[in-house]
Amino acid sequence: MARTGTLQAATFDDATDFGASITRVYRPVFEDGGGRQAAVAPVSRRGGTDFRAHMRSCQFDDLVFSTVQVSGHEVEYAGSVDPDDSALKIYYVLDGTAVIRQGSREQTIGPGQLGVHDSMAPYRIWTDTGFDSLIMVLPKTRLLSLGQGYADLSAARFTPGEGAGRVVLPYLQGVASGLDEFTGGHGRQMVRSTVDLLTMLFSSAVGAPVASPEHQRAEQRADITAWIDDHLLDEDLSPGRIAAAHFMSTRSLHALFAEAETTVGTVIRQRRLGRAQELLILHPTMSVSEVGRWSGFADPSYFTRVFRQEFGCTPGEFRRVPA
Repeated sequence: MARTGTLQAATFDDATDFGASITRVYRPVFEDGGGRQAAVAPVSRRGGTDFRAHMRSCQFDDLVFSTVQVSGHEVEYAGSVDPDDSALKIYYVLDGTAVIRQGSREQTIGPGQLGVHDSMAPYRIWTDTGFDSLIMVLPKTRLLSLGQGYADLSAARFTPGEGAGRVVLPYLQGVASGLDEFTGGHGRQMVRSTVDLLTMLFSSAVGAPVASPEHQRAEQRADITAWIDDHLLDEDLSPGRIAAAHFMSTRSLHALFAEAETTVGTVIRQRRLGRAQELLILHPTMSVSEVGRWSGFADPSYFTRVFRQEFGCTPGEFRRVPA
């Protein structure tokens, strides 16, 4: 185990080696007396399944601060620890996205957001895109002030625009970029300040209702649909570009909309047709081809065809129907 207050760095091209290393580094999370360790598997991605990871870590007694840049992978841990020995594993994502699942809860963590899970129960975390993240381990003994509310931090998420997150999360971005400062003379003072801020953040959330995974995915679909509305005139509005803009894989994007019994292509077409209806009504002097073009349909004949398929009339006929 690394000496307290020293910064260790390692690079990996093998997921098994990475799993063994994070089991040692994040020992307060994985140690259950049964010799279990994190099972890490690469996630297939375009161009191959090569695994890459780079980790820097610094330990202060039973606390761990680290930064991890890693390609697509998933981690599954089936062990558990005594409640008195449990710890929180905390992810502040700088780039990419991660999904945390523990029990019935699931959270998608994107750039600038913070996710948490505890070690009292099995968990799973995966990323299709890979991520760059500040990862910390904070033992329960440092959070006794939370009382029974500690249990509310299983697969929890915090965003920079809500409550104490507006102060704490920007601070954590500075921690990630200045991890080497923890090895200096003010290291322990910085550790205490970080723990105090995290305690404040968590205290503001315990007891609050946690949105269901279904509700979270519905919100994600709404966010993506709003983004599509803002980019209807873009030449490239492919699923690949939409997925990249939301830090997810194309496969995950399709699965998200399939859950709502639709497709990304259907949503794009419906949003474009909805805009076309508005333009036909609000701008009676605009030609049909202009309406199509300002709705994202470059081909006038295609615009007329899909409009008729959707509404049972041509754009011109729609415009002539009395209000």
